[in-house]
Amino acid sequence: MLYVEVPGRWVTTDRSGEPAFLPPAVKFLDQVQALAMSAVSRPPSPGYVTTLREALGLTQKELGARIGVHKLTVSRWERGTLRPSADALEKIDKLRREAVRRGVTIAS
Repeated sequence: MLYVEVPGRWVTTDRSGEPAFLPPAVKFLDQVQALAMSAVSRPPSPGYVTTLREALGLTQKELGARIGVHKLTVSRWERGTLRPSADALEKIDKLRREAVRRGVTIAS
């Protein structure tokens, strides 16, 4: 179980009066989830690759350089026109684990 603090400015109420998250909160929670999930256990979605890259604070070029692929390959993964190889998934997951171990700050 994981608890995170969502800034109050990212929360509103819906028509019924129930709390609702604004888009920045949803993006933040998606990034937290991406950092918590392994990319190796199941094929990642294009959105997962994008969200994880953004949570790590990397550009497509920087992510590609760290795992040994071209930035256009990362772009194709994020658009869903290409799936990462098993080797690339292992490298992506290694980056994720190292970032979590170091402590990642997600910009708010």
